[in-house]
Parts: sequence; C-alpha cells; structure tokens
Amino acid sequence: MWWLFSYQHKQLQQDNALLHSSIVQLEQRLELPTMPAQSKAEILQQVAERISHLVKRDQEVRHLVRVQGLIDHELEVGNRVFFESKLQHYLNDASEPDTGALYIIQLSQPDAGHAGIKHLQRLRGCVDILHGLAAGYSDTVLARLSDNDLALLVAGLSARDMEKLGDRMATLLSRASCFAECSQQDVLHIGYAAYQRGEASYQLLSEADMALKTAQLHGPNAAYGLVQQEGKPLAKGSVWWRSELSKALQEQRLVLTFQPVFSWQDGEILQHEVLIRLQSSEGNTVPAAIFLPMAHNCGLASQIDQHVLLKAARLCAVDSRTYSRCSINVSIQSLLDPQWWQWLEQMLLSGQLEPEQMALEVTEHHMLKHYKQLKARLLKLHKAGFTLIVDQVGLLLETAVYAEELPLESVKLHPSVVRNIDQHLEQQLFVRGLVASYAGKGIRVLATGVELEQEWLTLQKLGIAGGQGFYFSQPLNQIITQGQLQ
Repeated sequence: MWWLFSYQHKQLQQDNALLHSSIVQLEQRLELPTMPAQSKAEILQQVAERISHLVKRDQEVRHLVRVQGLIDHELEVGNRVFFESKLQHYLNDASEPDTGALYIIQLSQPDAGHAGIKHLQRLRGCVDILHGLAAGYSDTVLARLSDNDLALLVAGLSARDMEKLGDRMATLLSRASCFAECSQQDVLHIGYAAYQRGEASYQLLSEADMALKTAQLHGPNAAYGLVQQEGKPLAKGSVWWRSELSKALQEQRLVLTFQPVFSWQDGEILQHEVLIRLQSSEGNTVPAAIFLPMAHNCGLASQIDQHVLLKAARLCAVDSRTYSRCSINVSIQSLLDPQWWQWLEQMLLSGQLEPEQMALEVTEHHMLKHYKQLKARLLKLHKAGFTLIVDQVGLLLETAVYAEELPLESVKLHPSVVRNIDQHLEQQLFVRGLVASYAGKGIRVLATGVELEQEWLTLQKLGIAGGQGFYFSQPLNQIITQGQLQ
C-alpha cells in the first residue's frame, strides 16, 4: 500500500512539473514576463477564447464525421444505408415491437420546365410534415430511399391505425403549401405494408412497393396498403393488460435474465444487463417489447421498475465481491414520477438498494425528448451513487447535448448500428466518430446485439470498450462470476 502511495505521489509530482514547464514556455512565447499585468490578462483572455473556439469547432467536426455517411444532406434525414440498417433491426430484434408498418411516399417527377430546386423544396416540405406526424409515435424511422422516394417506418402500429395514418398522410401531404401551385395535379402516391418480426426486409420492401403501384392505379394522390392477414388473433385490450400485469406483480411472474457485457481487452465481465420476461396467465412467455409498452399505457411501468430493481438488488447482494454489477433499464415514466422517487429514497435509506452495485440505463430517445426534465434527476441519481448509462445510441441523428453535462460512464450502441458493421463503411465511420468524440470525456462506448465474430473484430478495431449479444452468451438465468462462462 505504501509503495502504491509513493508511486502515485511521484507520478503527481511529475505531472505538476510538466504542467508548470508548459505554462512557463507559454509565458515566454507570449513574452508575458516583460508585460504589464493588464496586457498579460488581455493576451491570456484572447488565448482562452481561441482555445474555446477550437474546442467547439473540433466538436462540430467530430459530429459531422459521425453522421455524414448515414445522412441525406439535402433533406437532413437518414439515407438508404441508414434506413436499411434500422429496418433490419426492427424486423429481427426481439426487444422491439413484433409488428409495425412501412410507408413509401413517392413524389411525382418534376415537370420538365421546373428546375431541380422546386422538386427539392417539395421534398423538404413533405419531410417537415412527416416529422410532425412521426412525433405522435414512440418508435419511427424517416429516411430518403431515392431521388423521389421517402420512407417512414412506424413500429408497433395496429392495422386499424395503419390505415388511418396512411389516409391522413395522403391528405396532409397533397394539400401542403409546397404543392400550392399544382393543387389540381397528381403530386404523390403512398404505398404501405404491415410487417411482423422475422420477415425478410426485401419481402417487406417488395410489398410496400406493390402497394405503391396499386395506389398509382387508384388515382391522384392516393394511398393504398397491404394490411395484416385475416385470422390473426386480435391484440388484448388495456383492461386485460392492466389485470394481467397487476396479477403478475402479485404472483411474481416477472422473470429476470442476465446478459453479461464483456470487455474486449481482457474478456472480463464489465456488468450484467437485466432483461425481463412475463410468464403470462395463459402459459406463454411474453418478451419485454410486448408487455412493457402496455405497462406504460396502463400506468404500471413504475411498479415494474420497482420490482426489477429490488429483485436485482437482492441477487447482487448475495456476494458483491464475486458478482459484477447489474445494469437496469429505467422507464421514462418512473424517472418523471414523484411517487417513484419517494419510493427510491425510502429504499436507499433502508439499505434495500445499494447504488454502487447498479447502473441505470436510459434510452437516448427519451433522453433527448425529455432532457430538460431529466437532467437534474439524473444528476441526483449519480450523486446517490448510481452509475449512468445511455443506451440505444445511433438510432437518432441528433446532437447528444447530454454528453457534455452529465457524468455518464458509458453509452451503448443500438443493435442496428452493430448489425453487419464489418460490411458497412458508413456504420464504421459513425462508430469511429462516436468513440473519438467520447474519449476525451472518459465515456466508454459499448456494443449491443453482437452476433457474429466479424462484427466483434471490426468493433474492436474501432475502439469499442466492450460488447454483449448472442456471440458471447444467451441471456442467462443467473448472474455469473468472472471466468464462469466458457
């Protein structure tokens, strides 16, 4: 212990000496020793402003590098590469809703007499309207597929709402101000198709394209959709879900599994992400992507978070020296609920929760949408001892302002960014820029959804700190110790 203290003290002295030497060299270069005090202050102020400008410019450049390969610069939405990676994720990832809809919006070719700028203005006008429509749904992806085609994916959309959205979209777009000079003309068509998890992306795109061609046959500015197959069981209503989830909490039918996150440097376990499933009263296993949205709608998300936190805490407390910490997703409903915070304070005071054993994860979508409300709350959690993590990073292209103001330990890539990253230079560019921009802040970047060896090898070269996914391990029924998984 004394040797370690002496070594660290010596390192600190060396760092201080180096810093002092650098300051002296700067003063000599600026000729500060021979200047009046007022002149010194003015020059140092100018240097500080210049450094601040360069730092800001560096941040802007890093952000541009991150997104340039995934964005359509004319419309400032995702490009086809971005869209296809997100589509693959929604069709294959069990953590997402298992159904949804894909819309293809095709603008008519511009008149021969119109310049390209007019067509671009129309596209931008449509994008603005689509952004407004998408704001009413929790999981959407908007992108440009080609010169004339836009795509909107809405996850978790029912067949009834799918048709309503298609009709509303056609009405709003065709009457938009960007088409004012051609209000009596055929300006666009919309084709849409329902999807289910496991469906091939080319099949869904083909169905949406077929619906688009049918819409063109139906007349000007028409929308047409291929809805879900007849005979599919109807989704349960909110009354059923409220009863089912309330009973599940009472009867302890919410089952926890644990997926380890591995460091690429030494293969050690960094943490375990806690995943949750529902054993339904009908004997089925229901994934979180199905029942958690219903819990949110029924106002039960906070109770489920309480249940998961306490259950994970008891497991972590068995032997905190052997087990690595647990990482738990906390819903936005809990974080904004005063009663949940009262419960949390009581659990901390009673010692039923040990913050040092837990990391709390918040999705980037909710972080950006509710940041003003979340900032003080997340700082409070960090002060209490919880580690903070932002997950599902990369699904959005917005600037991550939270990284400058919150003491984050890690960010976790959205699985769609990881999928086949070895084959997509654009995704590699995004990850490399993300790693570089967070390195100076001490924030490590983790990958989720790693399934293939080539994905993992590529991620290591890009500087990823760790990863989780089926390539390493299926979700486990218990927390494991270092070296236990072979």
